[in-house]
Amino acid sequence: MKTQAIILFIVSLVAVSCTPEDEVSLLVFNPLDYQRNDATILLSRSAIAKWTDIPTDLLPILKNEDGAYIPCQVDDVNGDGEWDELFALTNMGPSSQMTLLLTFISSEKFPSFDARTNLRLGANQPGYPELQNAKRLEGVAYHNYSGRTEAAFQMEGPAWESDMVGFRNYMDQRNGMDIFGKLTRAMVLDSVGVAGKQSYHDPDEWGMDVLKVGTSLGAGAIGYMLNDSIYRVGDNGSGSYDVQFEGSLRSRFNLSYQNWRVGETPLEVTHQIEIVAGRHCYQSVATFSGTDMHLALVPGIVNMKSDTLYVLNLNDYYTGFITHDYQAEDTTLLAMALIVPTGYLKTHGESRESGDGITQTYYAVLDAQPDQPVPYRFYALWEREDPRWASLKEVTDFLKTEADRWAQSVMFEIQP
Repeated sequence: MKTQAIILFIVSLVAVSCTPEDEVSLLVFNPLDYQRNDATILLSRSAIAKWTDIPTDLLPILKNEDGAYIPCQVDDVNGDGEWDELFALTNMGPSSQMTLLLTFISSEKFPSFDARTNLRLGANQPGYPELQNAKRLEGVAYHNYSGRTEAAFQMEGPAWESDMVGFRNYMDQRNGMDIFGKLTRAMVLDSVGVAGKQSYHDPDEWGMDVLKVGTSLGAGAIGYMLNDSIYRVGDNGSGSYDVQFEGSLRSRFNLSYQNWRVGETPLEVTHQIEIVAGRHCYQSVATFSGTDMHLALVPGIVNMKSDTLYVLNLNDYYTGFITHDYQAEDTTLLAMALIVPTGYLKTHGESRESGDGITQTYYAVLDAQPDQPVPYRFYALWEREDPRWASLKEVTDFLKTEADRWAQSVMFEIQP
């Protein structure tokens, strides 16, 4: 069960064929019996190399049957300066199939596709220069930060967005997660939180910050559980932000924590965060190392303005934890959800209402081992972005579909 649950955006490859020109022809299937917008196609360099020789200094790209390029990007995942994956999105009808041609093109001729994801960490300096790497502020926890984080960083830390929703992280020892509700499909966060602009806490044409986080885990921030006690990741030690890649269709970065102590034991934690076009969520992969203690990963949802947690088996592989209430800061309806692999799920719970440490949080408890990546997703569905999200049934039906998409990738076979 765990092996199935941890598969992230991996296509199922049955077979491929090569044309005389060493172009790879793929017949692509949608195995789900409903429309699949922005279906993910992910091809690794090693897989492509098995089908055809990879031309030097050329990049892979996909065309449809009409010869038009479908939205793609190539990503250097491991930071060695060479592309590792071809990532593409396409729309597919229920139980449909399509033929795609994998070919190669120079970087100069690679098309520019509409930007549908964005990362932003700006230094709070003239011009707000964008940072690809940064150290977080230390010794700046909870109510003692006194505006220092805001003075150091645009939006107090890294922000990330798709065309559907945005999020941000507090770049200090609070380490909370927040939500930007969006009313536009455009990328907007580069110009949010800058001098002369309206506060993002107030409604604007593009949207607003819709969540109050306090000392909760907010919108999917993490802790680890040891002996029934939950410890907020990053509430001591040091931390950093590092962009892995940024593209029009997906973007990814790491929040890393060094010398984070649980009791007297120092740990290293990596929280990888990815945002994909067309999605109302971000996807996390959390990994700890430095101890053989038995810990459990604890992602959470703030419950400051919600008194009901809905727990649903979304399908055979994923469980959803959902709140739905008038919990947006403009007093409108906001649904928040954690989707976690059922094979990792141990239990779930609720933190204390007040006091030290993590408060006002619903959380899931996920089995975790040293150096073992554990995935989960966090969704934010704001009724002002889409009126469907005013209905709990619409929210749960949507999340069931999302869980099916996560569990069942598109498939390929030989194109004669």
